[in-house]
Amino acid sequence: MKIVKKNNYKPEEHAAVVIPVFQGTTLAAIWQEFPELKFLDRDKKIKGASSEAQVCHSLQQQRLFLLVGAGRRGSLPDARKLACKTMTLLRENRVSKALVYFIPPGPYSHGYLVNLVDYLHLNNYRFDRYKRKKNKAVDRIQLVLKKPAALSNNDLKAREIIQRQVTLARDLVNEIPAKITPDSLVQVFSDSAGKNHLQLAVYRKKELEELGLNGLLAVGASSCCSPALLTLSHIPKSYTRTVALVGKGITFDAGGLNLKPGNSMEEMKSDMAGAAAVLGILNTVAALELPIRVIGFAALAENMPGRRAYKPGDIITYANKKTVEIVNTDAEGRLILADALIMASRQKPDMIIELSTLTGAIITALGDSYAGLFCRNKKLNAGLLQAAENCGELLWQMPLPIEYRESITSKIADLKNANYKGASSIKAGLFLHEFVGNIPFAHLDIAGTAFLSKPNFCLAAEGATGFGVRLLIEYLKNLA
Repeated sequence: MKIVKKNNYKPEEHAAVVIPVFQGTTLAAIWQEFPELKFLDRDKKIKGASSEAQVCHSLQQQRLFLLVGAGRRGSLPDARKLACKTMTLLRENRVSKALVYFIPPGPYSHGYLVNLVDYLHLNNYRFDRYKRKKNKAVDRIQLVLKKPAALSNNDLKAREIIQRQVTLARDLVNEIPAKITPDSLVQVFSDSAGKNHLQLAVYRKKELEELGLNGLLAVGASSCCSPALLTLSHIPKSYTRTVALVGKGITFDAGGLNLKPGNSMEEMKSDMAGAAAVLGILNTVAALELPIRVIGFAALAENMPGRRAYKPGDIITYANKKTVEIVNTDAEGRLILADALIMASRQKPDMIIELSTLTGAIITALGDSYAGLFCRNKKLNAGLLQAAENCGELLWQMPLPIEYRESITSKIADLKNANYKGASSIKAGLFLHEFVGNIPFAHLDIAGTAFLSKPNFCLAAEGATGFGVRLLIEYLKNLA
């Protein structure tokens, strides 16, 4: 979808007109501009609440008009809701071209307009490649802002670049598990590296054995595809900071020998959402030419039962010599992430940020609109929370009490991977902290936000969200 900025009201042929109605603003300006719509004033249905909408056809202009409640003027959450409602109405009315006409004319902040543009893009997405009858998408939107806008054409181009990578991440997560395996993701990363001038290193079974990356080897032992650790690097000519990103890439999680119940497997193709986000972020960083060295690590494996499967009771010895008792093979994400975090730490970055669909407990705690943020470094923590508020990929800070450290220890090894007796999201975060040394580290548990089982207040479609791409690009841009 193409979004363009205009400073006058000249809708294209066959374009629908969307008029945001803010709380507390008089409707007289709308009726003055479009007298034929004044009859709507009699109904008193539009007062500006985010849930409101009125659709009508103007015989005078021969065009569809949509009056949409826009909530509080300048509110970033309400900008997201406005975009979601607008795109839902446009798709329901099979509109391919639309004009969003702001009356009164503004001004509107840069953050408000960026959120509006992002969520217009996000809500135009549907994964329908396996449907014979496709949903009609919106092709073009004009934003009419009569006063000088805080959004430039370069801003719109940058948002398009970011949204393309969000779409890539969503497509990878939504794709069927028969097509997304460690082997196919190696190829996807390789193609992206070539297109975006990124450096790629691929570690498969032989290299994993040589490096002592035994978590990946154990988890992936029973799959027909050998596990992999991928590193994708953006190295600009000049930089002062190095950021390592780590993503969990379990391409399908059957639970291993601790087999999941059938209905718990339905969405397990989404267990590689962290790795997909890392790919989207690196592609975007390269396209925007951010002056930061960014190294992405994607730990890839399938967690399957079988005759070579690792077993409860096994002990894994990691490259940093720490040992982990396997209590439950369905707590596999932390086992492969430990390998990736060890490798990331060896690069001596200024910080490590890791994304993973790690625990079901975080969904119980925070639902589908907030990801859990586990971070002890105040500066990194504050930067991520600010980026989250700016872009709408929301985080909630969770504690990491040292008193819980004893819960993750084993009687026969240094650590255990499950059976933590409550607070499992927090204790999984403590487990990951064991593998980063003293480097500032943030763990983002995106299990609830990466894949929606039903629409939420600002995303109108279930399935993959691409969570993490916009968030970390916002953070890295602020860092730069």
